[in-house]
Amino acid sequence: MLQDLIRKKLHHYRQPLSYSDPALPYTATARKRVAVIGAGIAGISTACNLAERGFEVHLYEKEHFLGGKVGSWQFESHGETLRAEHGFHGFFRQYFNLRSFLKKLGADKHLIPIDDYIVLFDKDKKQGFKDLSRVPVMNILDMRRYGVFSWQTFVSPFSMPMIDLLRFDFKKTYKKYDKVSFADFARRTRMNDRMKLIFSSFSRAFFAEPEDMSMAELIKSFHFYFLSNEEGLLYDVLDDDFQHSFLSYCEAFLQKHQASIHLNTPVTSLAKTVTSFEVNGEAYDYCVLCTDVKHTKRLMQSAQGFESYGTTLSALTSLKQTSRYAVLRLWTDRYEADPSLPFFIFTDRLRCLDSVTLYHKMEKESAQWSREHQGGIFELHSYALPDDLRDDAEIRRQLLDELYHYFPELRGMTIRHEYMQHRDDFPAFHTGQYATRPEVVTAVPGFYLAGDWVRMDNCTMLMEAAYTSGALAANHIMRQEGLRENELISVPTKGLLA
Repeated sequence: MLQDLIRKKLHHYRQPLSYSDPALPYTATARKRVAVIGAGIAGISTACNLAERGFEVHLYEKEHFLGGKVGSWQFESHGETLRAEHGFHGFFRQYFNLRSFLKKLGADKHLIPIDDYIVLFDKDKKQGFKDLSRVPVMNILDMRRYGVFSWQTFVSPFSMPMIDLLRFDFKKTYKKYDKVSFADFARRTRMNDRMKLIFSSFSRAFFAEPEDMSMAELIKSFHFYFLSNEEGLLYDVLDDDFQHSFLSYCEAFLQKHQASIHLNTPVTSLAKTVTSFEVNGEAYDYCVLCTDVKHTKRLMQSAQGFESYGTTLSALTSLKQTSRYAVLRLWTDRYEADPSLPFFIFTDRLRCLDSVTLYHKMEKESAQWSREHQGGIFELHSYALPDDLRDDAEIRRQLLDELYHYFPELRGMTIRHEYMQHRDDFPAFHTGQYATRPEVVTAVPGFYLAGDWVRMDNCTMLMEAAYTSGALAANHIMRQEGLRENELISVPTKGLLA
């Protein structure tokens, strides 16, 4: 059968990223000290993997909570204590390593499936994709039913470059497409509106406008999420606030393995000495930098002792972050009219609204508030704000106007509480960035990098990239100490026709 041939060609949709030698010791005998800077998913991954193996781990975090971009914190509003998060996060079933970590923690019991992958084209038009075949290539052919592809797509001389989606190969794809934007590619291939919207939804997941998004990165994302495995576009979400359903489990695991967690502790000084690293004046054998690109640049610009490692220092101080984005969470006295809508919805952006999350249908804490107050909790997200939209009040008005366009039944609702974020700290996956993007292993002995922005020779992305990079950094340190590495896997690193 065709699907068996596809599965065989794609190595049964799994590729090992590391080798675990059972002959090597599991636990360190010499208690080496490791500083992990940044407690997002990458930092948590690094710290947990090393603490479990007997390293003396110190995890530094400038905020008063763990999690970074999956962090959760309380705030007061009109006499109520509420929680806010950075934004919606989905756990795709291709997130093999992160989901394995959730299982180890016991947090996987909080995963619940989303009903469908929905795009709203207008207030009364929507497109779902839950019925697509999960088999690579066959899922593309299925999209013909939705007007995304047609038979002309595969015979038109203009759209022939589309076949390169099935030819993903790191070296060839990035050489050919990293300096090409998605907008240029769409014009060159005369891409239809429905197809552009599907591609744009992937581009927006990386906080990039079509004119900025590297087509190589977009091809990689299609390969990872859609063309290298049979997990499909659907995903799971955590059934409660991240603090309750994930981060508290991470904290308990770290405490069980005697890791030291330093919250409210920004790293103000980093130095490389002859024999060690000094972080806030404390000496460590190893250092793993897991901060976001914005704070990585800032820290490395003032770091001491890295001058002789010019390539590494230059790569870190020239990292590029995205332009601005906004997240607005609303606690209201209304619900959406369509009860069949899933938790998370992409929109065919009018000016700035990219997605809407219905938290009252997803998280237990939000659902409880909804029942008690007979209202909904909506999160509005703009992944890439237009350059001319800068004032917070204007951003808020525009997000609300577009919400009412797609959900006219909410017009006139009472907003009981709200929490607004206007930020610029996501890594840029823009054209021409790949060649100089730093890797997990640096030229500085004992100094490693982890985060969703780090260049790796695997196809992981977003949360899975953050976790996997941290686990790889931990593996490199284990290798240095003669220990058995942890097993990690990925989807295949080459496309079906590569």
